[in-house]
Amino acid sequence: MENRRWQSVLFRVLGIVFLVIGGFFTLVAVVESEQTDSPAPLIAGAGIAVAGALFVVLAMGIRRFRVEAFDKHLTIRPWFRATRVVAATEIGSVRPALNQYGGIDVRDVNGEKLFTATTINIGYDDIVAYVQERFPRQQTTTPAVPGDTPSWQGATLRAEWLPLPRGRKGILQPGVLLTAGKVAGQMDTREIVDLLNHRVGVAESTGSGPLVFLCWPDSASPGSTVWESTKDLPPESLALLADPMDRGAAAVLTGTELMDFSEWIMALPR
Repeated sequence: MENRRWQSVLFRVLGIVFLVIGGFFTLVAVVESEQTDSPAPLIAGAGIAVAGALFVVLAMGIRRFRVEAFDKHLTIRPWFRATRVVAATEIGSVRPALNQYGGIDVRDVNGEKLFTATTINIGYDDIVAYVQERFPRQQTTTPAVPGDTPSWQGATLRAEWLPLPRGRKGILQPGVLLTAGKVAGQMDTREIVDLLNHRVGVAESTGSGPLVFLCWPDSASPGSTVWESTKDLPPESLALLADPMDRGAAAVLTGTELMDFSEWIMALPR
């Protein structure tokens, strides 16, 4: 398994561009230093150049990363550390990778991170099959909710962090369970984040249960059932709705309660 070539190329190109631009501005700042007393141009140029150098180094690490699986061991070449050989029996845990691409996070029996495989890696499916063959499957699909992620409780709504299966392979992704009385729905954490940032107007539940929606009141079309259920709510409020929609919102978040809920969501892994 390895990273895709375009990933390292992208960072290398960005690094070179930043180095050229930063070097140019640094040179101009040095030449014109006698005409200005402000060090700002020199600092800005040097900062851009340093950022470019970091991008180039990062590209080298991305290109270097590789995991080779053999019958009884793995050869792991991290981004910047020395290559190591790990026996398959030393795999201690396999958890969902909490990043935007999803995947698995593999650690040894001592809890030390061995590697992270994301869904965009070349050979991702092969490494997942390898790990699942040599490790109890239940530990790759039902990890415990982290103890340092407490639930959130409002006046009418309760929210809990939990991993949710996605796609045909059931790869776990960060999710949230929303509960208001008898209404409950599981939602993708990133969709709720997009909702709170007003990039979307509605977040929809996942899974096979009844549909549940979390929405801004002004996102509904006038005359619709959702609009009828939320038209009297403040514009800056979140409403939790479930079928049948005409019975009104199961929970409403406004003011400081909405702010607290937003802060809790933004702090979750995703």
